[in-house]
Amino acid sequence: MVIRKFFSLAVLAAVCAQGASITVQKDNPEQQVVGFGAGAVYYQGWVTALGESTREAFYDTAFTGLNLTLLRMGNWAQDLSEGVSKDDVAIVKAAKDRQGDKLKIEMSSWSAPANLKPSNSLEGSAAAGDKSKATLKPSNTDPYGKYVYSDFASWWKQSYLAYRAAGIPIDYISLQNEPDMFADYHETLFDPTESGSVAGYAQALNAVYDSLKSIANPPKILGPEPLGIGYSNFQKYMNALDGNKLDGYAYHLYHAGNGHDNSLENYNNPENFRSPMDGIMTKYLSSTKPIIMTEFCSMEENGKEEYMTGLAHIIQVGFTSGGIAGYIAWELFWGEGKGQLIGVCTKGWGSCAEDQIVISPEYHALRHYSKFVNPGWYVVPAIVSDAADLYAVAFRDAYGRDSVTVVVVNEGSSAVSLDAPVIQYDQVLVMGHAEEKWELVTAVQSVENGEKSKVIDIADSYSIPGNSITTFVYKNMNSSAIRLASDTRSLGVSIVGRVVTTSGVKSLQVFDMQGRPVYQAQKVAGSVSLADLPAGPYILRVKDGNSWKVQRIQLR
Repeated sequence: MVIRKFFSLAVLAAVCAQGASITVQKDNPEQQVVGFGAGAVYYQGWVTALGESTREAFYDTAFTGLNLTLLRMGNWAQDLSEGVSKDDVAIVKAAKDRQGDKLKIEMSSWSAPANLKPSNSLEGSAAAGDKSKATLKPSNTDPYGKYVYSDFASWWKQSYLAYRAAGIPIDYISLQNEPDMFADYHETLFDPTESGSVAGYAQALNAVYDSLKSIANPPKILGPEPLGIGYSNFQKYMNALDGNKLDGYAYHLYHAGNGHDNSLENYNNPENFRSPMDGIMTKYLSSTKPIIMTEFCSMEENGKEEYMTGLAHIIQVGFTSGGIAGYIAWELFWGEGKGQLIGVCTKGWGSCAEDQIVISPEYHALRHYSKFVNPGWYVVPAIVSDAADLYAVAFRDAYGRDSVTVVVVNEGSSAVSLDAPVIQYDQVLVMGHAEEKWELVTAVQSVENGEKSKVIDIADSYSIPGNSITTFVYKNMNSSAIRLASDTRSLGVSIVGRVVTTSGVKSLQVFDMQGRPVYQAQKVAGSVSLADLPAGPYILRVKDGNSWKVQRIQLR
């Protein structure tokens, strides 16, 4: 017996020859989604000081409105005697009240405690340009190397426990935000490995890993979280560290290399990221260790219309060529009514005359993804034809039975005619079961200098405006349709020649292609022979527990 995997493609909508088209290959899952999120790193006090009605509106807009599933925070507990920020506790409680356990928290440290640095200051400016003062203090006795790695690791453990005790359950940590960035603000420098003047990220990771593993249910560790991905910067850190100590990979996008070092230029030209992201994905894509982009913004004035499609396009590049599993925008909110996603004005603070929240165009760019894609879903191919300025990415639910979301970005200035995306799938037209029936149930669109997150009419074809984002949401109206298993291992059986072997299933059935049963057996444990069946294609069906699983086979 020879087993082959067959694909039959079902087309749910006619393709218009005059329009661009998008084909979604639903049954070719790629990386699994961790989530979409943003940072709550600065200006937390502005949020908690808002009047109750505006504060609750902010929380609803930020967490429910975005369906936020990743929240990035800073580890500001350098002085453990001061405790954990009550503002952070309040914001996390509001987020969890709305999103529950679906929302995960990632925490990065900006600086080691001042007493662990030669400058004796959290601020990089105190080092006066001397890198040797902006890193960890040297040590002649530390078991991990030439710097105070053990003290740094002990602080991470104690601060993590303090946050957890205060009601902030941290799911992921990054031991240092941008270890390669010699900044004026809070920072600690780490080179990929230690030198005579700067501590090593690899050695610090070893120490933090060992310290945290003594905790019950420790957080997962992401790293190395450098400033950008140009010049093989991410790879330089990865090549020096022990990859077994990381549970996932993190980086920022403030430079892409090859002369593309300006954040705004890259925002306006997202394709600059495709090659360096692909280089990281090629080497580090893993089913067990997600790649998460943990911070990026334009570094310019927020709230500009033209940043909307830029952000959406960057996310598309990340989930297609970058293999990323999560995207965390820099700031969920910012004071003075300014913010990458939401601006917060608190009456009497700064120049604010009244409580107010201001929604940025980039809020809608993230929402086109986050609102309609959940953790545990998979990225699936979305192939665009006949449209140079359209960029698409598609996602499906965990089992591919219920939901498909397609996000389409038109980066061109002209409208494009697009047929409704076509969902392809494996099907089995036997045993009296109908095929899957994918229907477009929601279409949402945002246009630069136009309406945002607007629900548009369902149609067979669309005129996609220039500089716009459109999200298409599909539902399977016949989720009970039989689906092919990806291989016989998924059925709990193995086949050698014409002998089927299983450790135990409730029922084993074989059908011909007209759906007629040609072999049936109950409570099978061991081997059964299909030698008496004529050559040809068949459907093998087994019942494991309470669920049926199906595989198409070929007898020769």
